[in-house]
Amino acid sequence: MDRRGFVKVCAGSAALALANWDQLALAAGFESFPPAKLTNKIGIPLKGAEIPVGEALVFSYPVAGVPCFLINLGQRPSQSDLAMKGEDGDYTWKGGVGPKGQFVAFVAICTHQMSYPQPEVTYMRYAAEGSQIAGGPGKIVCCAHASVFDPAAGAKVVGGPATAPLLPVRLSYDPVSDELSADGILGMAYIKRFFKTFKGDLNARFGPGGYRQDVGNKTACIPLSQYSGIVPAC
Repeated sequence: MDRRGFVKVCAGSAALALANWDQLALAAGFESFPPAKLTNKIGIPLKGAEIPVGEALVFSYPVAGVPCFLINLGQRPSQSDLAMKGEDGDYTWKGGVGPKGQFVAFVAICTHQMSYPQPEVTYMRYAAEGSQIAGGPGKIVCCAHASVFDPAAGAKVVGGPATAPLLPVRLSYDPVSDELSADGILGMAYIKRFFKTFKGDLNARFGPGGYRQDVGNKTACIPLSQYSGIVPAC
């Protein structure tokens, strides 16, 4: 899918910058990283036909410590060419990929107070069938403080205290193989603050500095119900 509306940074330069994250020069726009094929939990490329509509899949990109949601919107089409206002400035969200634009991905870190999925529990989830907090089907909700985001509209805020949309992950889709890859995200300044805020927790989970490691050329997608031990039904 054409993403020329986004500001891009050379993938090679971004990859080299990961080796020294603290000195990473962060652009305000969309940043490209080496593409990573989305796979199932045993490393086989994930087919679009295999992506469920009932819950989000969790994958890491562009480094191990950044959790992202892959969502199949099903019959609900995603909007495109939306003017968005992020924490670091304005940008255009180009919409989903796939035959009907039904596949979208976002960094699964709440833009309110950085709640994110963890192995023990997640307060971020995709309420495909709706919930009391979501107020309707097909929303991403943060159970920690009741923020609600619409993934079909670039994960813009539709409820709660959050004021900025979730950070978008750029996907590419191959219609021949029905496979997807991630190749960039927006909002690296926010990711850098997330790493600083949760450095201790991330080091404990991934090992010293392990959360900064490039995911490589593929990244596994895990159903949220398998990724986290507790998923509150908020």
